[in-house]
Amino acid sequence: MKYFLTGGGDQEYFRDLDRRFLNELPLHSTVLILPMACEREDYLDVYDRISSEFSSRKITHFDLCEDINKINYQKLCEYDALIFEGGNTFKLINELRESRFFKFLQDYCQLNKCIYADSAGAIVLGSDVQTAFMGDDADEDEHKLQDYRGLGLLKEWSMHCHFSIDERDQIQELIYSTGSSVLCLPEETGVLLDTNITPESIEIFGELPATIVGFAGISKLSPGSIHYTDH
Repeated sequence: MKYFLTGGGDQEYFRDLDRRFLNELPLHSTVLILPMACEREDYLDVYDRISSEFSSRKITHFDLCEDINKINYQKLCEYDALIFEGGNTFKLINELRESRFFKFLQDYCQLNKCIYADSAGAIVLGSDVQTAFMGDDADEDEHKLQDYRGLGLLKEWSMHCHFSIDERDQIQELIYSTGSSVLCLPEETGVLLDTNITPESIEIFGELPATIVGFAGISKLSPGSIHYTDH
């Protein structure tokens, strides 16, 4: 599976990543937009923004998912790519857990298609979502979740978006309680994580380095570089 993950900044930082995403799609693609991290009244704005930003001759149409309980697995498999909008991480993981969509998504990820996920969307795909509590743009957990496990679709990675360098110590403390390394993305950074190959690859896009905080220490991955890991 190819995961296109962004740190939550303006789309202008991700032009190269967006082009790479579009290049991966077949002609006449259909794309499902998943806006559940946002408030419902913002759904149409999300649709307008994404369908405009990703307008391409390759994409026949975009669908907006207003109710994930109405998407069955057969319908999900019709889409060539999924796009998760950012917003509140805890709202998103709660909605996914309370639906059958989580199981469908796990199976979808075996089909070698593409997922594009921004900020909260990227975080929920990882192993643990407690990184959403960190930083100036921290999310509020209005649902008072008892379980902060993510969807676990990125192998053992957890994700942190809106990353700043002064959060490194806090993240290092977290990895000892969760057992998973954290791939940290500043707002100006995106990555292509390809789990189809062994070792999996991480390609860096944007203006600032991505940072891996793991048990072996801290590593910076420069924009334009590709790294391979058997993590």
